[in-house]
Amino acid sequence: MAWRIGVDIGGTFADFVALETGTGRLETLKVLTTPAEPGQDVATGLRRLATEGLVPAQVERFVHGTTVGVNTIIQRRGAKLALFTTAGFTDMLELARLRMPDPYSLFCERPAPLVPRESVFGITERMDAEGHTLTPPDRASVAAALDAALAQGCEGVVVSFLHAWRNAAHEDAVAAMISEIAPQLFIFRGSEVWPAIREYERTTTSVLNAYVHPRIAGYLERVQGQLTAAGIAAPLLLTTSAGGTMTAQRGRRDCVGMLLSGTASGVVGAGVVARAAGEKLVLTLDIGGTSADVALLEDGAPSFGSGQAIGEFPLAIPTVAVISSGQGGGSIARVDAHGVLQVGPESAGSTPGPACFGRGGNHFTVTDAALLCGILGQGQLGFGAIAPDRALAEAAALPIAERLGLDVPAVAEGVLRVAISGMLVEIDKLLARAGAHASELTLMPFGGAGPMLGALLAEAAGIRRVLVPAVPGTLCALGALAADLRRDTMRSLLLPLAEPALPLLHETFDALAREARTTLEEMGGDGDSTISLGADLRYQGQSFEVPVPLPATWREQGTAADLAALFHAAHKDAFGHCDPEAPVEVVGLRAAALRRAPPLPVRDDTVSEAEAVPEATIPLRLAGAWHDAGLYRREALGAGARLKGPAVVTQSDCTVLVPTGWQVRADAQGNLVMETI
Repeated sequence: MAWRIGVDIGGTFADFVALETGTGRLETLKVLTTPAEPGQDVATGLRRLATEGLVPAQVERFVHGTTVGVNTIIQRRGAKLALFTTAGFTDMLELARLRMPDPYSLFCERPAPLVPRESVFGITERMDAEGHTLTPPDRASVAAALDAALAQGCEGVVVSFLHAWRNAAHEDAVAAMISEIAPQLFIFRGSEVWPAIREYERTTTSVLNAYVHPRIAGYLERVQGQLTAAGIAAPLLLTTSAGGTMTAQRGRRDCVGMLLSGTASGVVGAGVVARAAGEKLVLTLDIGGTSADVALLEDGAPSFGSGQAIGEFPLAIPTVAVISSGQGGGSIARVDAHGVLQVGPESAGSTPGPACFGRGGNHFTVTDAALLCGILGQGQLGFGAIAPDRALAEAAALPIAERLGLDVPAVAEGVLRVAISGMLVEIDKLLARAGAHASELTLMPFGGAGPMLGALLAEAAGIRRVLVPAVPGTLCALGALAADLRRDTMRSLLLPLAEPALPLLHETFDALAREARTTLEEMGGDGDSTISLGADLRYQGQSFEVPVPLPATWREQGTAADLAALFHAAHKDAFGHCDPEAPVEVVGLRAAALRRAPPLPVRDDTVSEAEAVPEATIPLRLAGAWHDAGLYRREALGAGARLKGPAVVTQSDCTVLVPTGWQVRADAQGNLVMETI
């Protein structure tokens, strides 16, 4: 027998999925996170799994996603850094893209950079746009900058020079000088982290990488220690922002690669469920303790993009395309200065948590509102980790009720409606960009709070079909198990797309593929892998490019005209028009090496059509009134079981709300398929 374990550390709960490969047995678990002791939640979960029959020595695969990096950025608790730029470009972080976060507010302010202006130092060096040296790096200016950085207490240095994407020689030389003069400092180069065109995005991505490096490295060391203490010899793998995995050794340097790991693995897990269920176009909805994350799946595959924001800062690396809003189970409700009810983005997290958790929190949250509406409180919460207290939730709601002149149940339902409206704004944006209509979609809610609000959000969005996975509360951890070992590489080129450029394109693709495959073998040893290619293209004169995936046959027999045709089609698909006569420009090339994860077993239960019988009738607040609703246990709903709303279905990892006007059927994979009547 062998075990595979997936772990996802969120803002409130740490989720575990343990698969016994010989029998297909799946154990799921949630434990409260321990922000004050990162890694301790992993140890707690492993002890709990051991009581359910897990044999640590038999664990062959351990995959872990975490929010340590992104929380470090949001909370601004990262390393004190110095930034070395080309002389004359020290205001790069302040200038950014000259865009305000809210163009409609006269009082809007841009966030302060992660590296303050006094810690940015101009180095005497200059390279032209073609990568030729104009002024070699000056050692004296490097030494002077290091003296000032050390006097400020800086722990590390980011080196990001003009045009280093074209030629990294100056960054390499300065990094060597720093190592010689101040070996106690850690160093990251922009050309090392992500060698892409555009100085600001490359520099910001490098700064993000360095900013979280000490905390991530320390965290991974603690988790590795927990695994060793538990007797688990399997290598520690980390889920990545691109929906794959990498080794912990790689993650200590490639920190930005795991900033969105939990979010991406949730989408990967949703893709596994969607393919097994035969769903073609799915909108995923992952609601955790602090946010609601949405993404589109087509035939189980997510879309990818770059420029995802981490806090207030752009991330240039490719990531699973996910949009987030600040409405989660722990999001705090408040009345603003104008007397308007607001929800989020501030969150109570796991400590102290929502008021009903009884852990010292006194703010009224979405979770408290769901409890007062009768949705929660009918079964276990987080595998019994929390016994919600209704009286504490009512006490937290009372000040808001008095301020608005409403009773507590009306305030509770209002909080849920406001939270859903905040999510709906981001969904409308996503669907508009994708050219998709709500009526075409199946909504797949997961996360601890996703199934609780999924049907209500579907109603608001005009979606008529909802699919709740068998283990929605731990789907991100399941996705970690399904994630492939992956390494992405890229090069910026900036040249016209024409037949004379083909030799350089093929040469660059070959180099990128070799680099990606070599790194993959360094991480995971010998084994089969596949290479996928892509190109970032634009019409000459455009400011931004369109990512274009390439078919596997292009490297052997593709021409520049074939590549241009792929771009025209992608441009028309994205924007509704194209210009086949316009000249096309190659901005960059990409390659990804993939090694498939072991497949997950898929349930195929015998279907027996039957009307489910509720075990009790409970009061449920919906649409401004109280209703008698059926209460069901998820484990009692066999394949083919049917029920109608209003109803609440409880299970150990989440609660599923079925509003009035919806019907539910359990399918052969253990999913609950909800449709409007």
